[in-house]
This record gives sequence, structure tokens and C-alpha cells, in this order.
Amino acid sequence: MVSTRRATQEAHERFNVGVFIDELNRRHRSTYRVVSEPNPPEAIIQSKAKTSWVEVTAAFMNDAFAQDVWSFATPGEQHRPIRGEVIISPDAQFARNFVSVVKKKLEKKSYAPVRDKYGPGYLVVSVQYPLFGRDTMKFMRRAWEQIQVADLGCFRSIYLVIRMYSGYRVVLWRV
Repeated sequence: MVSTRRATQEAHERFNVGVFIDELNRRHRSTYRVVSEPNPPEAIIQSKAKTSWVEVTAAFMNDAFAQDVWSFATPGEQHRPIRGEVIISPDAQFARNFVSVVKKKLEKKSYAPVRDKYGPGYLVVSVQYPLFGRDTMKFMRRAWEQIQVADLGCFRSIYLVIRMYSGYRVVLWRV
């Protein structure tokens, strides 16, 4: 039986795959659709001409915010809100967490068999940061420049799914 938290996470991943595919189809006039959900990766996608794959991860402002969000969203789980935490330089804090999450995915060896079968896939990062603004990307770039990544070539590109006031925005992250 799938745990309630796992079911919530799968619903979140499925949603982000859907937002990403809609944008990919719109941008490239393609017809991608999900044909399988092996987990990992979250989805095998296929168009008339090509088969690829999508892996989803989430980048939160910090661990306390992640606990707040996941516990609130998971039915039957007691909500654990952030309490009394002083947050200094939230953009820098989010940027460090974003870089850490993406670095782990780019260096993860278990994606190699999927890459070898379908070619490099897409990494979709769900941005869970309510203060995301104009300067946040600058902090992300600075944090990225300060690390070294042993990229295994499993992903052709990285896309961010950012919640905006009017829905979601999908942005290509250029490393």
C-alpha cells in the first residue's frame, strides 16, 4: 500500500509533469503525452516522433518550509507549520537549497539506465518558494557558480515550474 505522504508526492509530481508537457507541446508544437509512470523516472513521455522521460524534484526555501507544506498537503498528517524561525536572506537560502537539489539529481547514477534507453531526459524542478521574485534568479546563478557538479549527462535540460499569481510559469534553467 502506498503511504499517504507518497500518494501526495506522486500527485504533486504528476501535476508538474502535466504542466511541463503542456508547455513543451505549446513551445515546440509537439504532441507529448505520458505513456508510463515507472517512478523513477516520474514519466516516460512520447510524441509522434520521439520518446523521452521526465524526472521531477522540488526545491523549497528551507527544510522547515518543506515540512510545513508537505504536512499541510498530506491528508491525515498533522500540520507542522513554521514557528518562530528567523529567515535571513531568503533568496540566498532558497538558492542554496535549489543548487543542492539539482546537483544531487545531476550526479545520481541510478538514472543512467533510463538515459541509456531513452537518451537524456528532462529534469523538472517545482519551485516551492513563495518569495520568488526578480532577484531570486541572480542568487540562484551565484550559488550555482560556486559549486562543482559531476554531471552524468542524464538530463538534456532543466526546467523550473514556478507558481505565479495567474497560474504557473515554466522556465528553462540554463547551467
